[in-house]
Amino acid sequence: MQALTLFNQNFAVAESLLQLYQLFHGMKKTDIKKELRLAICSFWDAPKNTALQSALNDRVMMLAKASTPIPESLTMEGGLDFLLRQAIVVGCTTLEAYFWDVLRQNVLIIVRARKSNADESLRSLQFTLGDYISIQQYEDPEYRLQQIILGNFKRGTLSNAESIEKITRILTIRNFWDGIEQITGTSAKIFKTQIGELIYRRNQIAHRADRPEEGEESDSLGLRPITLAWTNLRIQTAKTLVTASNDLIGKTISRLEEDIQVAKEQEEARKLVQQLSKE
Repeated sequence: MQALTLFNQNFAVAESLLQLYQLFHGMKKTDIKKELRLAICSFWDAPKNTALQSALNDRVMMLAKASTPIPESLTMEGGLDFLLRQAIVVGCTTLEAYFWDVLRQNVLIIVRARKSNADESLRSLQFTLGDYISIQQYEDPEYRLQQIILGNFKRGTLSNAESIEKITRILTIRNFWDGIEQITGTSAKIFKTQIGELIYRRNQIAHRADRPEEGEESDSLGLRPITLAWTNLRIQTAKTLVTASNDLIGKTISRLEEDIQVAKEQEEARKLVQQLSKE
């Protein structure tokens, strides 16, 4: 599915942010020996008296000219936590985009295969005379039909884990979380809890810059405490959810396509019988 490819490409940004945090966490400013400083200046073809800054941890050492200093956030307590917060924003937004991309890519199939047990938003879908005219006049009628249908579904940000289920119901999937549990072997409750926490934290970061509510704990920068372990667990849960969802949605869409094909063949057979009966 194209939606999964887009998800993986964008989700890689969130994973890179976590990798950067792991790489630079614990950096401390340090002095370097004269011999090393001279060697670096020689390597850069810089004057021997060039002022340098250095910082290191047990994974990486950073050297920079004082004219372009090492950012304070790399060495101050909590200074790298912004990487974790950005990973949450990217991961959650990418999760959100995946489900809407899947709906957009498959909406024509879903509408054509409408059944009596379809979601109310599908069963109540109606077209105006203007819609029909615009479809007929459009250079790409299929694309225009897709636009009209998607116009009936308001795309918004996820407010909680249940918001995902609203989208999957439009995709004709019932008991979505139970299906995810069967595929992954992980409790649906765990998925809903961790995804709900991820969405909530993303919204807090987006709307409050992750500032705590009155009475809540805060870190040294006056923000909600955050850790790599907490963030990574929920980011990876989001990735697992999308991978499993892609499997579940793919099977559902395949069944709908089969239903459409069967209905088409039945309609052709009916027309043939009618034609033969008139001869």
